[in-house]
Amino acid sequence: MPTPVAFMTQYRNLKVNAVIDDPVAQVCRVGTHVVQLRKYFMMDWDDGTEERRDFNAVTRGSRSDTWFQANKERIKTAAMGKGAPQDYELALEWAVRSGKIRNPTQASIQTYADEHLGIDCSGFVTNYLVACGKKAYSATTLRNTGAASYFNAATAVNDPSQVRQGDLLVWMDGNSVKRSPGHIAVVESYVAQSMVGGNMRVCEATGASGANPKLLDSMYTVERIIPKGGAVPAMILVVKRHGVSGSRVTVMRV
Repeated sequence: MPTPVAFMTQYRNLKVNAVIDDPVAQVCRVGTHVVQLRKYFMMDWDDGTEERRDFNAVTRGSRSDTWFQANKERIKTAAMGKGAPQDYELALEWAVRSGKIRNPTQASIQTYADEHLGIDCSGFVTNYLVACGKKAYSATTLRNTGAASYFNAATAVNDPSQVRQGDLLVWMDGNSVKRSPGHIAVVESYVAQSMVGGNMRVCEATGASGANPKLLDSMYTVERIIPKGGAVPAMILVVKRHGVSGSRVTVMRV
């Protein structure tokens, strides 16, 4: 079972196959370039949006190409911002195979990834849970599981001393789960006391301006703990993240 950081690192080491010309030996050989997924991407299906244009560019392929047909569903999942590391590798390999990336090098493949591909918060978390065996893989699950769906008062962790690696942080709006959009992250580690630089290490995909890259692990500071009770359905941690105070999160265990 991978740790959240170890799983996130897989997105930072995508291995993309490409044919490389060797002018010295006068042969072509298959080589591997290593690139990173660094961007946040939330799908917008409206015609004319940048997200829709990126999706169309990444998933454009031929019905007669057997390699594309065998891998197109995983390529589509990556193009929606919901893919596993292997799905992004396939999407980038297809960009090479189909000539979307001319003269493929590590730099040109990285540029294509930065311009057209990314991942959203629930895509990262759901793939992490699949990798841990806590959710069964299906394209439908990856594409349609949103952040807010992970809130369940019955599975909340309500004792701060019991927060552990692999727990999920689900964002709240006041005392209700945040929607449209919500946000979700995974706990790497937590120390229930004040520490310089923060006391909770968190992995997430986020569009926050202070996060760079957008898929990262960073330190949060728990500023306040609001216990469960009355109108509060589960313990709420008020945290400082990416330099900004005031985010309210609950802790869920899957």
